[in-house]
Amino acid sequence: MASTAKVRSKKLAANKDRLNQLLAELEELCLESADVGEIKEQISLTKKIYHESDALQGELLLDLDGEERQSAIEDWSKWRKLFRQRKSRACAIIEEAHGNRPMGINSDDSCRPAVRAGNERLPEMKLPQFSGKVLEFPTFWAQFEASIHNRSDLDAATKFTYLISSTEGQAQSSIEGIPLTAANYPQAVSILKARFGWPRMVVREHLTAVWKLPACSEMSMRGIQSLVDEVTKHLRCLVALNKDPFAGPLPLSESMS
Repeated sequence: MASTAKVRSKKLAANKDRLNQLLAELEELCLESADVGEIKEQISLTKKIYHESDALQGELLLDLDGEERQSAIEDWSKWRKLFRQRKSRACAIIEEAHGNRPMGINSDDSCRPAVRAGNERLPEMKLPQFSGKVLEFPTFWAQFEASIHNRSDLDAATKFTYLISSTEGQAQSSIEGIPLTAANYPQAVSILKARFGWPRMVVREHLTAVWKLPACSEMSMRGIQSLVDEVTKHLRCLVALNKDPFAGPLPLSESMS
């Protein structure tokens, strides 16, 4: 078992070196405004190594515990973020070269978001990030629930790993220290929901945001529209929380207490 883990760790380290080189080359091609075909080929090569590394990372985590596992999660999170950034930039250049046309059936699929087949352990997708801002929690959880939480092909321990890597700041601090086990995943979810997703707290934050909106400093169409858009955004969220301000007075007494 120890020998297998050592081999897996060495292979992952080698893959990271290769991935780092490919990402650097991709960035160089983007900066040089290289031929689109060359950029596509580089994305394809980079994705192949990234997928292999991602799978190895998932397997390696099963051999680690405690601080070692947490350190490995944080390290791979940085690699995943770098890959997303470089790929996104390259895809933007490709789309611009295609005249901003939607990627059709005859176009290269290297820039299309992909989700791995259900029989593979780790999905390839851009995961949401949550830092602890209450107003961002509903959107974060909806995305995480759809992409990870509701997946039947992922065990609870793997879901917990994804949850940790998708949080930062106050959000991550609230569940830090909880052992990364399948049994503890529901507890971590409950803590996040209670701390940042309590409906009454979210309603209060929306009402506070509306109350604290600065006066329109530019009495022009643009300035007024900006203020209207901001107010409308919060009102729509209140409606979604069953606190429709158009159905009666805003529930200040309930939500601000």
